[in-house]
Amino acid sequence: MNPNLKTDQNMLRGLAAAICVLFMAAVAIPAAAVPDDLLAWWGFEAGEKGLIRDAAAGRDDALSGNSTFVAGVRGKALRFDGFTTAVTRLAAASPALGEAFTIEAWVAVAAYPWNWCPIAAQEREDKAGFFFGLGPAGEVGLKLMTDGGWTECISTDTVPLRTWTHVAASFRESGDIRLYIDGREEGRTSVRGALIPAADADLLIGRNRDKVMPSHPVRVFGTLPAWFSFDGIMDEIMIHGRELEAVEIARSVAAFRTDAEPEIPARVMPSGPPGPGRFGAFYTKLEYYKEWDALWRVSDHPDIVVQFDGSPIRVVFWRGTRYSPAWVMENGQWMADQSAENFDRIEGCYEHMLDPQCRYSHIRIIENTAARVVVHWRYIPVSVLGNFSVFDERTGWADTIDEYYYFYPDGLGVRKVVQHTTDKALTPSEVIILCQPGTRPEDNIHLDALTLANLRGESHTYSWAGETPDFGKEMKPENPVIQVVNLKSQSKPFMIYEPGCRMRVFAHEMRKDVSRFPWWNHWPEAQIPSDGRYCQAPDRPSHFSLAWGGPPQHKGPGLTWWSNWLYGTTDRPAGELAVLAKSWAQAPELKVEAGGFISRGYDRSQRAYLLEGGGPGAGPAFKGELAASGDSPLVNACLVFKDWREDTIAVRIDGRPAVEGRDFRFGIVRGLTADMGILWISRESMSPVRIEVEPAGSPR
Repeated sequence: MNPNLKTDQNMLRGLAAAICVLFMAAVAIPAAAVPDDLLAWWGFEAGEKGLIRDAAAGRDDALSGNSTFVAGVRGKALRFDGFTTAVTRLAAASPALGEAFTIEAWVAVAAYPWNWCPIAAQEREDKAGFFFGLGPAGEVGLKLMTDGGWTECISTDTVPLRTWTHVAASFRESGDIRLYIDGREEGRTSVRGALIPAADADLLIGRNRDKVMPSHPVRVFGTLPAWFSFDGIMDEIMIHGRELEAVEIARSVAAFRTDAEPEIPARVMPSGPPGPGRFGAFYTKLEYYKEWDALWRVSDHPDIVVQFDGSPIRVVFWRGTRYSPAWVMENGQWMADQSAENFDRIEGCYEHMLDPQCRYSHIRIIENTAARVVVHWRYIPVSVLGNFSVFDERTGWADTIDEYYYFYPDGLGVRKVVQHTTDKALTPSEVIILCQPGTRPEDNIHLDALTLANLRGESHTYSWAGETPDFGKEMKPENPVIQVVNLKSQSKPFMIYEPGCRMRVFAHEMRKDVSRFPWWNHWPEAQIPSDGRYCQAPDRPSHFSLAWGGPPQHKGPGLTWWSNWLYGTTDRPAGELAVLAKSWAQAPELKVEAGGFISRGYDRSQRAYLLEGGGPGAGPAFKGELAASGDSPLVNACLVFKDWREDTIAVRIDGRPAVEGRDFRFGIVRGLTADMGILWISRESMSPVRIEVEPAGSPR
């Protein structure tokens, strides 16, 4: 054949294809007008429920799972939910591919898949057929079987997030595979022989054929295969029965190019309304994003938010964290903590993170008064295989945890962890920062990430800018009990531990070429069965760890161990927290002088003084002194009166009438056999403070 004639024919064919593409972009063409080499074309225009039209073949394919029709590059497009969505073409009706083919599509990615996920695939166990899809870091790939074996071609560049992007792959028998992103060639691999089709396999769009192991696991034995689908929008998927030239790919991109933003709403981990709110705990249903929310078989009150008046800080007990509470700063940055955790080399971690549906994790509000809020979190640490930590076959019980959070109007909270176990106590403390989608660890925290302080007010800041710090080499300052997390927020979260704590830096599972901090995304929000997945991109919520607090473990009654520590936020230097730390760790003595109550001492796990009725001169009155000093300062106080009998009270502090709401707050917790009165005193002092309580209206 005359080579010039062949060139002219190729030019005419390319021109005809370009005209066809432009025509298809303008109107929905009838099947008769589809060119012979266009074997399949899913435009995702809204159709009958559960069906997607292939305009080239003139047939409907099954649409399953949750999905939404949204605006596309032309007309409508389909938003896949990342979990369940799939389009299926039965094997018998799938297009027969020959010596050459091209697959092209428009995609807008909300989050990269947990591992390779098909845009269009008809393969069988890497032994036959083809797979055109998106990888876990946003790479594009075409994988197929020929007479020469299984061949994979992976793009050198990646698909951006939340942007309309054209992707394409072409194949030519005994030639090569070529990959394109927005018309640019981004990969080429030689291939030998003819395609060996998987003619008995259905053609799938948007979801894997079988469960797939999430990529980049920390521990392979701690990760299981999972179902997932494409997370984002697809439009205009076309399969051509020939190899399109680069110029034709470019024309196809130009024909459908749009400047419109894809309909992928911003994803922000929910924490309730911003700004200061009314002090209290509130049942609510926190909305994250439509597709994730649709998975949950819950009613209207699955989550809890704790607010503080005068402060924008919130504490969130959300399903996405498996109810592990997170302190949310004024700018939306989150700090969380670990649950009680166990570990072995057979199943990996046993923890709350591996309970993505909250089957064994539950929350409830115990107290909710103007003076105090108490939230109870109960859970069973579970492994990726669904097994429990330290299971006792004789009783059928395993390690079970009750955590109580005592929140006060000054924005502080005490965490009390009660472990029911037939073995040693588990590790319950680990400073964890949660990253919002689109952010990396370094976007959330300064490299001078953690400041330690002791009861003398001495402090030292540790930096992650160079080598990961090691407290064991030289602990500075001596005997630290305070950790301040230096988030890029005005308010910095802190923890105060009991003297005798054993702090350590989280210095393993590091990838210094990726981040200065260990960075994973198997938690929060993720639904994959994995006890650790290295984060590949800032596309999803993720987390990283700084240090363990090592709170002392106390032996409780029966099979229990317990520990406690204090949380809060500050915009002051870390050393100034020493006064608060001493007020909790070395609380002033409460001396009862008169009234109907007996002091049971200071309960550090509640940050409260406990009093019982029934003493000499029993009655609803109380008079006492908090023996504050420089070594035992007073930074606010909570008095809990068991067997309380009055609804309203009058309070005097150092002989002066106190104003409710400013100087004190009072609440009653109704009980089955007796009520409790909760009195909150707002007062800071390094000298004794006298407290008098009596029924409101009583004569003096």
